Amino acid sequence: MESRKPLAAFALDDFEVRIGSATSLLRTIGGLYLRHHPAPVARATVLKLLSAANVSVGTAQTAITRLCERGLLAATGTTSKIEVTEAARAMFARGDRRIFTPRQMADADSWLLLSFSVPESQRAARHQLRRHLLNLGGGLVNAGLWIFPEYLHGEVSEVLEALQLRNNATLFTGQNPQYPISAQQSAESWWNLTDLATRHQQFIANAEDLPVSGVPREDYASFVRLIDSWRAIPYLDPGLPPQMLPAGWPGTESRLLFMERMQKLRPGADDFAHSVLSAVD
Repeated sequence: MESRKPLAAFALDDFEVRIGSATSLLRTIGGLYLRHHPAPVARATVLKLLSAANVSVGTAQTAITRLCERGLLAATGTTSKIEVTEAARAMFARGDRRIFTPRQMADADSWLLLSFSVPESQRAARHQLRRHLLNLGGGLVNAGLWIFPEYLHGEVSEVLEALQLRNNATLFTGQNPQYPISAQQSAESWWNLTDLATRHQQFIANAEDLPVSGVPREDYASFVRLIDSWRAIPYLDPGLPPQMLPAGWPGTESRLLFMERMQKLRPGADDFAHSVLSAVD
């Protein structure tokens, strides 16, 4: 039976899964390939796709079960076929823009400010909201005030609606904030730039180790792991303007490396995945 979790919970689950784990890789394969298949996919086919990403059969079976429990996948009929749920399809579609066309603000771009007040009787919803805002790339100015690039307005609104907190929040847009000391020091206070820099550096190290062979099956394995190691970064990193970033910011190199490797790996990876999905079970 399909999960009735709020859609926003899926995005949160996404970031709590360890990158490179079987569950994370299956979630990545679901977003890249399974959701585009017009009909439920045989479990054996899903196992083939995971096996090609170097996941053992037993571990793959566990990953399928976990994503069914979380509501991203659903077993149909006698559980011999797997499909991506409608709620997960919507989440994956929104993620396409974040993952494949990451944005970065210019110094003159507009900001979105979110002020909210959630009563103690809704403590759980308040806690969920704060975690989601962090996972959308929000900066915490103070306990009830968050800041985002203005281009994230729609995603912030969707989280408020999903958690039924839209009536508890006020949104403002504006330009040219007057920083307490400097733009860079404010960014260091509002976002964890040290953690974001580490994530970019880890991605660079991982991506540089992924071979581009020109062999479809091998490029598929590299491509799945490339996307899996990248996909959380453009959520957690909102794309701050240059004036807010320290010298030598690794996000620029990380973004360029992702785009370069993706363009080289994707054709062979897509060919392999489509051949597996179109084969007669």
